[in-house]
Formats: sequence, C-alpha cells, structure tokens
Amino acid sequence: MRGIVAKLTKKAASKCLFVILEILKTDALNEMKVRPLLFALTLWVACPSGAGAGLLDDTCSSIYKKLGSGPHESLTMSGQDFDDEGRKYAGCVIHLSSTTNQASDDQNPEGLFGLPLPYCPDGKMPADLPRDFLNKDGWCSDRMADGPDGTSYRAVRGNIFCAVEGRWDGGDDSDPGYVPVPGYAITVKCAAR
Repeated sequence: MRGIVAKLTKKAASKCLFVILEILKTDALNEMKVRPLLFALTLWVACPSGAGAGLLDDTCSSIYKKLGSGPHESLTMSGQDFDDEGRKYAGCVIHLSSTTNQASDDQNPEGLFGLPLPYCPDGKMPADLPRDFLNKDGWCSDRMADGPDGTSYRAVRGNIFCAVEGRWDGGDDSDPGYVPVPGYAITVKCAAR
C-alpha cells in the first residue's frame, strides 16, 4: 500500500481521482484485504486538495496568457512529466520562443509572478520579512541564478512551484564589436510540490 500512496503523491492533483478509479478496477484491494470504499476515501483525502489543483491550473493558465501577450514565434503549453532537482513531477510545461528581442513587460521572465519575489528558504516565507518585501500574490523564490545570457529561478506558493528559465544571447564583453543574435526562449514548468 505504501508504494501505491507514494505513486499517487507523485501524480498531479488533477490526475489523482483517475488513479483512484483505476486502482478500484483492479484486484489490488482484494489482495490487500481492504474495503474499497474506505480505501477510496482514504486516498481521496491523501490526494492534493481541489484548491491546490485549482491553483496549479490557474497558475499555468495565467503564465501562458502572460507569455502570449507579446511577440513570439512559438508558444506551447502541455501537461507532462518533468524533472526538477532530481525528482519527477507531473504538471504543465510552457515554452515560448522568439527571434526578436521585443518582449513585452508581461513576457519578462523575472516578473512572471509579480515583483518583488522575495527569497524563501525551503519554500517558506521568513516570519520577519518586512511587509514592503512581500509579493502581493504570495509568491516567493527558493532558488535563483542570473547572468548575461539568461535567468532561472523557482517560484513557490503554497504547495505549487514553477521552475522558470529564460535564455538569450547576452553578448560578449571581451568583443565590443560583437552583435548579439536576436531572440529568446522562456520555459516554465509548474507542479504540486
């Protein structure tokens, strides 16, 4: 039973009910000598809450809309599995690519979750953080890296996280005649933690 519950916790919240129904169709319950209704109710409570599923769906839709608000050659969103820090997650993956450098303010990867985006170790907001540093929507970042060729960070809110990566040609500081190649790519991967 532990293996089944561990498997469920790795699934996205929207898939949880489907997994429960699939388990109920098998003989696994008879082998475990568990009452089907009690088992289903236990798993339903253990699954990520409907509120979490709503937040994940809302976040994916909001980011997709923001990235689509400006120029781009390609914008896709799919529900799929992905890795983050060696763990597998199921969620949404949004990818934008453009051959211009004319991104709208909403497409700026640093502002996708609003500013400021305070640092929160382990995904928990520090209790003594001054009010001026709080994000109005409750997002914070538990890791970030920035450089001339891009940015990456992980935004966290409740039980949801989004790993954001932006890439572009930042030029060559050692060659003043170098002209950066226009274009950028942004990838956002969101899932339940």
